[in-house]
Amino acid sequence: MNKNKIPEILLVGLPNSGKSTLINALTKSKTSIIGSKPNTTRDKVTKTLKYDNNKIINISDLPGFLENPEKSNINYQKNINKFMTDADKIFFVIDIKTNDFSGLDSLFKLLSKLNSMKNVITIFNKCEDFDSNNLDKRFYKYIGESHYFVSAYHKIGLEKLLSYMGSLSITEFLTEEITTTLTILGRPNAGKSTLFNSLLNNERSTVSDVPGTTRDKIKEPLKLNDRSYSIVDTAGVPRKKQKNQIDRYSSQLAISSLESSHIALIVVDSTEGLSFEDKRILKSAIEENVTPVLILNKWDKLNTQKRDEINKSVKRDLKQYKWISVIRISALSKKNINLISKQLDLIEQQLSKRITTSELNTHFRSLWTKNPPHPFRGKRAKLKYVTQYSTFPPEFAFTLSGRIPKNYEVFIENYVRDVFKMNLISFRIKINA
Repeated sequence: MNKNKIPEILLVGLPNSGKSTLINALTKSKTSIIGSKPNTTRDKVTKTLKYDNNKIINISDLPGFLENPEKSNINYQKNINKFMTDADKIFFVIDIKTNDFSGLDSLFKLLSKLNSMKNVITIFNKCEDFDSNNLDKRFYKYIGESHYFVSAYHKIGLEKLLSYMGSLSITEFLTEEITTTLTILGRPNAGKSTLFNSLLNNERSTVSDVPGTTRDKIKEPLKLNDRSYSIVDTAGVPRKKQKNQIDRYSSQLAISSLESSHIALIVVDSTEGLSFEDKRILKSAIEENVTPVLILNKWDKLNTQKRDEINKSVKRDLKQYKWISVIRISALSKKNINLISKQLDLIEQQLSKRITTSELNTHFRSLWTKNPPHPFRGKRAKLKYVTQYSTFPPEFAFTLSGRIPKNYEVFIENYVRDVFKMNLISFRIKINA
């Protein structure tokens, strides 16, 4: 384990052994999506667990191990070896009621080959009505360094497990530096995971031609132009008709990830153009005060005429949001992908900008005198003072003697964009009347 590396515990097991239920119970959050069908989890999902003494540890869930994966599941299985090699400890989760000893043997051989079971902790799950004295002798060979009997669903036996995890945790290194969070969003098959992998320069996220391949929210550190980011790949939004409960939840999880984001990379399939759903995602980002960047992917597949049509269509659709950055790329070939990092630099500069209270008040008192708002219900509002109370993103508070029309709020927003050079980002204007 590296000195400054957060130790990682990895959950492995057969499908439906209860890994996702266990990680959710241990982290007390919906870290992994739970479903009755095998391979509901389709990629590595990580959560940082914090203890009261400022200690932290990462715990990760993996897709269920399959002896003979179908074609659609091969991509999900191919990274398991790498993830197990990188982990500090492995929780081998076994359904105490399983009869699939062939599958357990295959996974056991893989674990033994990688680390001789020396870093493996065996977790017998679904033990709510099980007497540990009656353990089937066939399970004994799967026991690694130590073992526990738990019921993740009923939250039985978790205290000892959490205590053990706490013994592995390290002191958190606190920093005041803001790490910009980038979230990739878009419709299924727009190329989100391909972009995610291209930016990381690593096949981290599973890619296929099948819509809905990504279900989980995958988060990784990213370095671009000597800047540090946290980048998140999400499920496609929305699934067609959203009939599948798991897919519907995945879409909701993707949209909710905006709450902890600074910049949203909204990926659009250029061959299909900007759809109603793409515009809905854009609007959701702006409502959350997250700066959207529109990524027109698969641009290399369009001829000159089609490109002109898409450009005109996007210009028309973004008439209300002319400030939104539009970047045309091919995530697969990485063509023009460097334009993303350049634009992120400009956006970050604006997100971190702080304007002094005196400068704000000088500008807006002059504006109020030259172009005052129309009276609202017979009363013209007077400006008392203006202040910027945060950055990343910038937020401004206007304290007034009365209310102002909606169009004047838009006028104020445009003025901030033009005068204070915030023409690439989302920011919030709060009116206190």
